[in-house]
Amino acid sequence: MGTGGMRRLVTAVAVVSAGLVLGACGNQSDGGTPTAGGQTTVTVTTTPPSAERSIPEPAETPSAVPKPVQQATTATLKNSMLLTGADVDKADPQWGWDATKASADPICGPSSIRGNGVRGSLNRNFSTGMDAIGGQWITRYDDEAAAKAAYAKIVATIKSCKALVPAPTHARELTENRTLPVGDATVILRWYDYPLPSDPGSEPGGFPYAVTRDGAVVSVLAFSEMGDGMKAANFEKLARTAADRLS
Repeated sequence: MGTGGMRRLVTAVAVVSAGLVLGACGNQSDGGTPTAGGQTTVTVTTTPPSAERSIPEPAETPSAVPKPVQQATTATLKNSMLLTGADVDKADPQWGWDATKASADPICGPSSIRGNGVRGSLNRNFSTGMDAIGGQWITRYDDEAAAKAAYAKIVATIKSCKALVPAPTHARELTENRTLPVGDATVILRWYDYPLPSDPGSEPGGFPYAVTRDGAVVSVLAFSEMGDGMKAANFEKLARTAADRLS
């Protein structure tokens, strides 16, 4: 081989060697490790789980505990709530009052002794065996609100008393309208039916009412008597006794 050929061979070897060196350097700069045969192994580094940022779990909001539903207390009607013949006779003595099975229709009609939505009722009538009769009507309602509505309706019916239509020679007047501090609410009302001067021989009549509400229960006393009727003081005693029996 001549001198020129030898130079070209040396130059070619030098170029190839330089390329190998550069390639090896380039692989090392990429983080790889050169291996036999010219292959490069790349090592991938992972972050251990313990080094990861922990994300707190969302706090659980405690659910509201539902409050127990309170059932409305239903009043129980008992015969012991009713007045007895002895009670009436004690309040209005010397007239021989006693319990009776005879009718004692209230002068202001059925709406004057009961409201709407009655859920239970008791009744007892009284008589002197002559010209005086009376009765007590106790009614029970779903709750106090219903009893208040019934009480208001009963009182309004008695105050208007459209069922009491005087005879052509008579007139009527509401002579009592007062409250008593017994029960949750108590009112005494009295109608007086009297003859006009054109009918001097006719008898007057007295018709006292006592209405009491106690909780979901309403009691009505309604009496009718010739003359002035049961004395106001005696009827108040009877009304107070009736109210006390409801509790």
